[in-house]
Amino acid sequence: MYPSRGIDVLAETFGFQLSSFGNSTWSPFGDSTDSFRGIHFYSLKLLNTLFHVILMLKVDLHNHSNYIQKRETTFSPKELIDKAAKKGVDVLSFSEHYRMKDTKFEDYRKDPLQTYRDFKDYATKKGILLLPAVEVLYKEGEVLLINFNDNIKKYPKITDIKELPKDVLVVAPHPYFKRDICLGKHLVEHIELFDAIEYSYFYIKFLNLNHKAVKVAEAYQKPMLGSSDCHNLDYFDYTYSFVDAKKNAKDIVNAIKKGKVIVVSKPLPVWLLVKAVFSVFSRIIYFMGYERFKSRS
Repeated sequence: MYPSRGIDVLAETFGFQLSSFGNSTWSPFGDSTDSFRGIHFYSLKLLNTLFHVILMLKVDLHNHSNYIQKRETTFSPKELIDKAAKKGVDVLSFSEHYRMKDTKFEDYRKDPLQTYRDFKDYATKKGILLLPAVEVLYKEGEVLLINFNDNIKKYPKITDIKELPKDVLVVAPHPYFKRDICLGKHLVEHIELFDAIEYSYFYIKFLNLNHKAVKVAEAYQKPMLGSSDCHNLDYFDYTYSFVDAKKNAKDIVNAIKKGKVIVVSKPLPVWLLVKAVFSVFSRIIYFMGYERFKSRS
């Protein structure tokens, strides 16, 4: 017996992929599921699917700005909040960078929560709940802490994450992308520390480095969380999530931990991926040049 294809039809209609990854016990669309290439597509009639999604929160919890680290993006927090409001985002985070192992870059050792503190009221005026967050670089790789409102210096090692309050969401961002700042093998080594794994915006139809992350999420029953990891406004809203929760931080974090998430994702056009790659390499070149300059001075 084949279940109806409501969710697949919705995806085909709008050119997006809607999926619930890494969790086989919860579905906003009922108990019947199709399994396709290791991904669960929840199915129901189109109208029921639309109705439920409309009642869920649209969230994007991994973004950056030029407020603290000027070279990370070309846009201000207000510009991203304005765009998020136009796109119907309910919940947003600025997860500014913080480096544990590298003290050469002073702006990467500043308080990463300053963006949240200075712009949460502006977000509220736009109808958006802004959650405090940080993307911290440990020696093992980057870790995303959502609803984190503490001094990050109190957690100098990745193993210190287990001491975080229960209302903090720990996410593995882009874990298998080809950079030394990504967790890679360390994700499985420390899988018990993580509440969710990110499904990143950074892919095209014929090249998607999220596939291994999906397999790990399913193997360890971890939900996936779609996000923009926005460094350029052009590729904001290509990947995000719907969360079945009330519009408050505690309920959102609990819902994600329970896997009550739908990832909505659309491949980047090739020209946007090229633009994103250029942006990444320009930052890498800057850092390499900065290190060389520092070593000479």
